[in-house]
Order: sequence, then C-alpha cells, then structure tokens
Amino acid sequence: MGKKDRKPQYDKVSTVIADDVIIKNGQLQAEKTIRIEGRIVGEINTRGSLVIGANGHVEGDITCDNILICGHINGNVTAYDQIHITDSGVINGDITCQNIVIDEGAIFTGKCTINKEPDKKGNNKAVPNNKTDAPGK
Repeated sequence: MGKKDRKPQYDKVSTVIADDVIIKNGQLQAEKTIRIEGRIVGEINTRGSLVIGANGHVEGDITCDNILICGHINGNVTAYDQIHITDSGVINGDITCQNIVIDEGAIFTGKCTINKEPDKKGNNKAVPNNKTDAPGK
C-alpha cells in the first residue's frame, strides 16, 4: 500500500492529555499518537498523529505526521502528511504539510505551505523557521 493510500490513524491513541491537565513551559515528545483535551503551553513533537480535541488548547509550535484539529492552536504546525481542521478547529499560525483538509466553519489565520515532493528520506523539503524535525532527528 502506497503512502497516498494510507489514512491517518487518529483512533489508535496511545496517550491522552485530559481536559483537566495543564502543561506549561515544556516540550512534549512522543513516538505514537497523542490526543490533547487539556492545555499545553510549549512545543509538541511526535512521530505519530496528533488529535487536538474540542476542549484542547495548544500555545506553541507542533511537528507531527498528521494532525486533526477540533480545538485551538496558537503556533506554527508542520505535518509530514496531513492537516485536517474540523468545523470547530482554530489555528492562528503558519502551517506546512503535504495534504490539507479544511472543513466549513474552521478558522485558519496564517500562511499555508504545501510540499508535494518529499526528499529522499520521505520528509518535507521545507520546515518553517528552521525548526528541528520530529524526536530523535
């Protein structure tokens, strides 16, 4: 199965940040899918997918494979595959990805860069602000 045939796996969550949790001034790194229903102030890097739930708020830059946004993000988002902003999702920041889905009612304020041609390692050619890639890179 080619990369274009794969769909993001948002239902196989390994970590949940509940709606009563606040993480400040940190850097969250993970290898698998994360769901955020609480509030994070800091950078997020995951090699898996990321779900920002309807109650989720992130203030900081995000790097991940795929992201489903139902909550709020104030920061730049780099996804190596897909960014999906649902009708309740809000992004205030620049985004970089290979594929994007923006549902009617979603709010996006920023610049969008679509990278259709990955480099030889399968990564996007451009990463905003010269940030490092996902964990371990």
